[in-house]
Amino acid sequence: MQEEIAAMSSLAALLKKEQSALVDGDIPSLNQHLLDKGILVNQIAELEKKRNTCLLALGFSSDAAGMLNYLQQSSENSETKEAWNQLMSISEQAKENNRTNGMLINRRLSINQAALGALQESNQAPSLYGPTGHSTIKSSPNKGVVVR
Repeated sequence: MQEEIAAMSSLAALLKKEQSALVDGDIPSLNQHLLDKGILVNQIAELEKKRNTCLLALGFSSDAAGMLNYLQQSSENSETKEAWNQLMSISEQAKENNRTNGMLINRRLSINQAALGALQESNQAPSLYGPTGHSTIKSSPNKGVVVR
């Protein structure tokens, strides 16, 4: 479980870095954080799978409830119980960091959409391309070019 704690701690710290990059608009850092986050999430999933396999082998369900049942039935697991509580605490922090990052992304998206809307409104020229991506310019033998 110590490996899970280390990986989850790394994820929580990475999410904090991602938060700073979002605030600063640091796209290169965000791209790197995205790659690093994918690696950590995969590592955490593998470690969780390993823990769940051990729980099944011991006769417990392979989920959080199974872990809690294991901890309740074994009085010799004070270190494991402490590690589990630490993992749950770090997981909650990572979850909160991720929620905050989602809010920052949504805020940035709203600002960008508003700016794009303002630019589109200020451009009163007729569109040269229709919704299908084809030109709306038609030539007429008598009238020259007609824009629709």
